[in-house]
Amino acid sequence: MNTNEAKFAELQKEWFTARRQVHENVQHWEDRFEELREEENKLRDEGRWIHGRDDFLGVLGWPRDELAHSRIIKWLLDPCARHGLGTRVLAGVIQKVFGSSYHVPRLERAVADCEVSLVDGRLDIVVDAPELYLVIENKVDADETGQCAYYAEHLRADARCILLSPDGREATATNKFKPMRYADLAEILQRVLAEVAIGASGRRVAEDYLQTLKREFS
Repeated sequence: MNTNEAKFAELQKEWFTARRQVHENVQHWEDRFEELREEENKLRDEGRWIHGRDDFLGVLGWPRDELAHSRIIKWLLDPCARHGLGTRVLAGVIQKVFGSSYHVPRLERAVADCEVSLVDGRLDIVVDAPELYLVIENKVDADETGQCAYYAEHLRADARCILLSPDGREATATNKFKPMRYADLAEILQRVLAEVAIGASGRRVAEDYLQTLKREFS
């Protein structure tokens, strides 16, 4: 056997060895993939292989629906609603927007409502208390195109007004509506939930809504 034949025979031997090893590795990988598929199936069957939203508005496909947010916020601002948080969220919003020195007595008598008619429009959220008339214009993805200025012309003189939005934008053509971010609302709600340990029946709704606020607006 000459030198070239010897080298060829050596290369051929190495090639067959490599092919055998690759075949063994491929078989091992296929076995392992099958094990992983079975493990995935088991996790799926047990409800531990999960995806998608876990908050109520997210599950419904309404995580940025303005009316849905307005209704929940109105509920949180109602001191007698079944969240068990009393006037704390309402007081937190007032202090955040108008300053800690602005104190409103008798908030426990507040009544909150949504979609309140005003001339040719509707006020998203209204809170009416003995010494407070609070109006909140809620904008999630829509622009504020002069609505606040229009409302300002027709609201009672003592109305306190807020423009709530993800970015805390300023109202156009009026300074009567003070800006507030959704992230500010999340901070207020989180603080209030930490302060109040009462297990009211609706508390879980407030906790779930906090998760939506954090996911969408943090």
